[in-house]
Amino acid sequence: MFEIIGKQNLNQLVRRLDIRADLLVPKLKAGQFVAVMPDCFSRRVPMNVYEVDIRRRCFSLIFEERDAETAKLGALRINDRLFAVNGPYGTPVLAEKVGTVLFIGEGIGLASIAFLCRSFKQAGNKVIGIAGFAERNSSVLENQLRLNCSKFHVMYKDGMHDRRGDILAPFKKALAEEKPVRIYAHATAQSVKDISLLAANDKVPLWVNMIGLLDPRPSFSDTAMLVINGEPYSPARYGVWIKAGQMDVNSFVRDNEALKEYAGCRKNEAALSASKNVWARLQKFIWG
Repeated sequence: MFEIIGKQNLNQLVRRLDIRADLLVPKLKAGQFVAVMPDCFSRRVPMNVYEVDIRRRCFSLIFEERDAETAKLGALRINDRLFAVNGPYGTPVLAEKVGTVLFIGEGIGLASIAFLCRSFKQAGNKVIGIAGFAERNSSVLENQLRLNCSKFHVMYKDGMHDRRGDILAPFKKALAEEKPVRIYAHATAQSVKDISLLAANDKVPLWVNMIGLLDPRPSFSDTAMLVINGEPYSPARYGVWIKAGQMDVNSFVRDNEALKEYAGCRKNEAALSASKNVWARLQKFIWG
């Protein structure tokens, strides 16, 4: 049912999959996400939808191989089938004509804002895009985002003089010159903290993608809850784009750092398990 009809390796760790889903595709809207199971032994991994192609009846995911489940997903080939795709989850982001909309992201987080960029541009808005990458060789999605932005700024940590640094410099400039009426951000926790302070100073509404708080938790479920400002919040119902005024940014940063450590432990465990399996197979091959 969920057949892979296209695959692209964007760099050593980042993959794009085009997945055929006849019944799911008409329901997918900008800002929603899905939960994917590569096989029956995998946990459900929540992922933002990068693109929807009604004509081919498929949707696209862009992800980084960072643990056992995403490695399984990245190992699938064209014509392979996923065990399950659940969703769509969350309330769609309404792409109405509002004026100038600013999108800012880093690394793989840009996959979640690409769909929104297209939607807001088609609605007749002026779209400003800001992208940040750790190094020039890791700059995935740069060209795709340029096509869907009226103005686009890109920063590399190892770039040329005028493009070296973080995303805050072009963000400050865009706030002053473009006067955006909305901001959507999907970046590292520390960058989100800085962005939220600058947006609050200019009194510009900011929405932040919180999918990082769902993954890498154990298997995602329809009843999965986050605690935001002391209140339970259902991402499956309301989505992962949350207005900055609804959440405590310091809590967001703290939770992200904790989950980053948890993800590191999971990755080390997966590597250790894989090495043990290789050694076990080698022993069996030698001694029978």
